[in-house]
Amino acid sequence: MKGRDRILLGAVGGALLLWLWRRRQAPLDLADSVVLITGASSGIGRAAAHAFAAQGARVVLVARREAVLRAVQEELAIYAAPTLVVPADVTRDADLEALVGAVLAAWGRIDVLVNNAGLSYGGPLEEMDPARIRALAGVNLYGPLNLTRLVLPVMLRQGGGHIVNVSSVAGLIGAPGMAAYTATRRGLARFSDALRRETAGTGVHVSTVYPSWTATPILGELDVQQLYDSRVLNGWDGIDSPDIPAMAIVDAVRSRRRVVILGGGWMRAGALVERVAPAALDLFWRAVVDIPAYLAAVRRLGA
Repeated sequence: MKGRDRILLGAVGGALLLWLWRRRQAPLDLADSVVLITGASSGIGRAAAHAFAAQGARVVLVARREAVLRAVQEELAIYAAPTLVVPADVTRDADLEALVGAVLAAWGRIDVLVNNAGLSYGGPLEEMDPARIRALAGVNLYGPLNLTRLVLPVMLRQGGGHIVNVSSVAGLIGAPGMAAYTATRRGLARFSDALRRETAGTGVHVSTVYPSWTATPILGELDVQQLYDSRVLNGWDGIDSPDIPAMAIVDAVRSRRRVVILGGGWMRAGALVERVAPAALDLFWRAVVDIPAYLAAVRRLGA
């Protein structure tokens, strides 16, 4: 065996041992930890707030609408865990600076950041209003990057923390009619990869969670039957409750998981094919999916 082969084999073996060792670690106790969740007013963010509060965490609820956040805060009272409401627009620098300042003033630390706030607009790219493209980039990409930039020094001073970026399977599988949205979700995922390597050894962990079709207000804008008629959704797919990605987010933190892909084996297979044989996925879209029906469905996103 050549020296280069020995090095490669050793690296693979070491990575496998490290993975097995991490899998054997006891799940992290989240009691009394400070968890900041953006997009906490509905959908996955609201469900994640419940899931973390059930673990005894102190939850910071962030979204633009204070009245809705107050309603979520009332829901969380059943867990007897402290909560903090901070209205903020993730695209506004001043709002994010004030948010971090408010959390530190209240509790002095930030243990978990869940970048969950997101927008979804669909339709052929040439039909999209530039304002919508800017909005997608601002909420889905700029907001998480900028908030992480502000939170990261806090975690480094603490000697640890966990950042969870909630992307989408659209960040793994490119779908027609979702080019702008996919670009932001793919960008967020690659941001996670780069940041995880940048913070290696600091005690700061980074996870990416890829929800599949989920019963959120965004999905409520679509005609789900039309998605089935287009054959994008089929008998192997399902529409998840928001509780499923919410629990995946909590599990990613407790078990320090790097990546969590939801949607079952069908979505994981699609992501693998996209990576190793994208031409096969091109064929699937051309030969299987009713593209006009699918485009008619996704045009309704944000309409």
